[in-house]
Amino acid sequence: MAAYGLSDYVDNDLRSREEGAEGFSRLEGKFYSPGFWVSFAAHARDKGANYSDIQFINDDQRGYCEAIKLPSALNCVDTYPYPRRNEGVNYSPLVLLENAESTDGATQTINACIRNLCSGLSVDEFSNSLCEVVGDLHDNVWSHGKSTGFSMAQRWKKPYSEDAFLFEFALADRGIGFLRELRRVGLSIRSDAEAIDWCIKRGNSSKLVSQTSDDGWDQRLPSDMMGNPMLGIARVKESDNHHQGLGLAKLTDLVATYSGTLWLATGEAMYVIEPQQSYTKSLNFSWKGVSVACRFDSSLIVNNTGKKRIDNITSELIGLLGGGYGGNNT
Repeated sequence: MAAYGLSDYVDNDLRSREEGAEGFSRLEGKFYSPGFWVSFAAHARDKGANYSDIQFINDDQRGYCEAIKLPSALNCVDTYPYPRRNEGVNYSPLVLLENAESTDGATQTINACIRNLCSGLSVDEFSNSLCEVVGDLHDNVWSHGKSTGFSMAQRWKKPYSEDAFLFEFALADRGIGFLRELRRVGLSIRSDAEAIDWCIKRGNSSKLVSQTSDDGWDQRLPSDMMGNPMLGIARVKESDNHHQGLGLAKLTDLVATYSGTLWLATGEAMYVIEPQQSYTKSLNFSWKGVSVACRFDSSLIVNNTGKKRIDNITSELIGLLGGGYGGNNT
């Protein structure tokens, strides 16, 4: 059964049911991936839908939703009666990225899943890079979509394969989105598609072009400080997060290098990377905020790691032989 993910949620008729709980009342008999769940949770929380409004097709589906902490995501008590033994092994549950503690906890749990996925595959470069990207993107969502951003990750067996797995990491927020953020800092960006294109380019970050000065030597005050007794020489510290918002460029590079798949939606546009192509398309329903999911195939991670090693060896040999590009060094 194919996974029903981020693209399916943000761009199908479920999204047209905007008012009240009706748009969240029925789940069908599909396998929903993390990209679906983070978008579902962020949208439902934004619209004030309750967990009690959801109609499940069977007890197994209800149990799965309780295991991934959907009730907690929708402001209900976590009543799951069993220990979550596979948390941090095969999955990371839905986590609201509302403060430093929840964000750090989600990063640690998802990174544990990545380490478990890659254990014994000799793909340390990929594993380390993806763990770094997860932390980077978590910090960025917390910075821009506080109290509206969710993340989740899960691995599952690849269909028709004996030993390969698929792994998906996803996050979504209902913040201001790329376009409004870039315009807020003074950039002349015309569309959501153009905003995506700007944000995925290495070296681009709204935090680096912000018109607000952030001198690292400034005196800082606690975030709950009432008034400013050091007027003129100190500022209230808004957060401990000094992330520069560069994770998307790293993620797109990682997806392209290891033949993964990426879905990135904001406003009226979605950017997609597939193993053989990348493209931007218009959405049928505008997405408030940003939603992103990346999916990797463990067998393709191994294959592309092998290709990188061969390419590196080839480059080293060319260097030892004197380059080989336009010059006679023999």
